[in-house]
Amino acid sequence: MGASGAGKSSLLGLLLGWHRPAEGQVRVDGAPLDGARLEALRRRTVWVDPAVYLWNRSLAANLAFGLATTPEGLVEVLRDADLDEVVRRLPGGAETPLGEAGGLLSGGEGQRVRFGRGLLRPEPALVLLDEPFRGLDREQRRQLLARARGRWPAATLLCVTHDIAETESFPRVLVIADGQVVEDGDPAVLRAEADSRYAALLDAERRVRTASWSGATWRRLRLAAGRIVEEPR
Repeated sequence: MGASGAGKSSLLGLLLGWHRPAEGQVRVDGAPLDGARLEALRRRTVWVDPAVYLWNRSLAANLAFGLATTPEGLVEVLRDADLDEVVRRLPGGAETPLGEAGGLLSGGEGQRVRFGRGLLRPEPALVLLDEPFRGLDREQRRQLLARARGRWPAATLLCVTHDIAETESFPRVLVIADGQVVEDGDPAVLRAEADSRYAALLDAERRVRTASWSGATWRRLRLAAGRIVEEPR
């Protein structure tokens, strides 16, 4: 975690081989990450990011993209990625072309397709989730992240997120600032430390939520007859 531009995605880019360190080495399982090792790791890497491209092919083909054949378990993946409703809406179901860059989908639906593509990958060693559920509501993000962690218990999973509170359930947190890892450890330990950046981020998120949703000047809205109307103050 860290502020926008701190270097979170750049860290993942080192593991994907897009960037090379100006000094030092990137090591995976004790060996330098280069050449054949990088190619082998990519074959066992799941990467979910809004930048992952969606093709003007069917939903099923987009989910299986990069695999030699469509594996078993597609129905389960549609369920786990919350894509059942999308399949029902598309005129040809899972065989409907999604349009260029997934133009028939909303931003949140596209993210769920990217996540579903990752779910179909067999036994990854490395899972990189970079704001994987952008465009979805908080509860849906929480549920999908829990499914991701349950799906890949044996993989090394790195998740870039601005949902600070969700990181408290992880065994390890990295706080990045100005291209540096400035804190690294158990979130419970970091939270208890004096002058902890992690604790400051947690507190700031909680204050924002409290002020936004319970402030006296926030207009209360309710859903009535299928439309949003303002309640009297």
